[in-house]
Amino acid sequence: MQRNVANPDLSLGKTEPQAADSGEVVSAATRFDPLVGNTLADRYEVIRRIGEGGMGAVYEARHSIIGKRVAIKVLLEKFLENQELVARLLQEARLASSIGHQNIVDVTDFGTTRDGRAFVVMEYLEGEPLSELIMRDAPLPVERSLAIVKQIASALGAAHSKGIVHRDVKPENAYLVRRGDLDFVKVVDFGVSKAARSQEEAGSDWQRLTRTGAVLGTPLFMSPEQAAGGEDIDERADIWSTALILYECMTGELPFHGNNYLGVIAQIQNKDVVPPSALRPELGIPASIDRLVMHGLERDRTRRYQRMAEFERDIDHLLAGDPDVALEGYAETESARVAQVRSRWAWYFAVATVFAIGITAAGMLAHDEKVNPEPAAPRAVAASPMPVIPPSPATAPARVSEPALAAPSAPTPSNALVDQVRAIRPSGRGRTARAAVTAGPTNPTPRKSKADDKVAPSPYPSTPGH
Repeated sequence: MQRNVANPDLSLGKTEPQAADSGEVVSAATRFDPLVGNTLADRYEVIRRIGEGGMGAVYEARHSIIGKRVAIKVLLEKFLENQELVARLLQEARLASSIGHQNIVDVTDFGTTRDGRAFVVMEYLEGEPLSELIMRDAPLPVERSLAIVKQIASALGAAHSKGIVHRDVKPENAYLVRRGDLDFVKVVDFGVSKAARSQEEAGSDWQRLTRTGAVLGTPLFMSPEQAAGGEDIDERADIWSTALILYECMTGELPFHGNNYLGVIAQIQNKDVVPPSALRPELGIPASIDRLVMHGLERDRTRRYQRMAEFERDIDHLLAGDPDVALEGYAETESARVAQVRSRWAWYFAVATVFAIGITAAGMLAHDEKVNPEPAAPRAVAASPMPVIPPSPATAPARVSEPALAAPSAPTPSNALVDQVRAIRPSGRGRTARAAVTAGPTNPTPRKSKADDKVAPSPYPSTPGH
């Protein structure tokens, strides 16, 4: 696996290239390095150059009096005039030596070379950086990953108790020393560390070595608040980076990828981390591991582990076989986050529902206007100067009273009514009577039979009994 934006600090690693045709170690840096073969501070005989970091080269040396093998980190020559880096290297020596933890590299001395370059003397470590193990063997077994990260958490927890935040936690700065069949971790490179103490507590000579808004550390393992250039970086930034190391140990991958610095920074600040079990489902990573890692990788640091001791405690529970980890505080945080997400989606759903109802109503109104256009409002005629014409008998039904039924003759129908009757019965008797019936009464006279039409009515009045 290749990291695109990492600048690994190989300060304690064996990094000399091998010759192409033989197994002899050759290094141009070793062959022409003026420090090799010289004695620093009249007691450290420099044997060889074994690596180079961001601001210094590391050499293997031997104490000329007691014969102890040590590692010496010397500031690069190009930074000779950079007083800030000189002060930072001195700070690294002071901070690392003040912690006094078995999982932190032991720094024993500080001095300057003949040409004025500052150097620190630390214990010599035989092993390899965790980054090399990950690139070669990851994904690592869950138990081995937890055991390694527990030691990193323990070392950083000790630093935090002294008010020191590392701020550059990454696999390159976790050195593995084999002790039998176990991995023994040494955390190195406190070069960008920050003492989270006030100037009064640190003394009048305390010099703040981090500029306001400066982004320090390795991008791939920066916490979101570091990536944003925040000033108040505290131990929760180290918790994020340590949880990310555990993530990479178990999966062999990182959740953020980029070909440039800004791309990685943008992903750290905006991209949601996929749980390890979802990224590598074939590995069968337990849900308790997911809870541990994801609680440490909360983008909002107020929801993250607040103390490294809490993170280490849950790792101990997992190693002891207790799956109920990351539940104290995390369960409440998770339920609050779920409630917040549900509330947000409920609000979205309500807005979408109202919007949909509005669109549906508007569509129905538009459809009704097309099918049944609304008639124009009637004009007022009360004040009109034009004469009001009464409705025609053809359109208004005739109002027939009882005296009208006894009248000898029916009212004269209009021409339209006559035409209608002619269309129905063009010839024959009873034409006028039918027109009258159609035009007026609601209770017409009984219809005559054809026999009545053939026999004339009797002129004599009917006599009872005849």
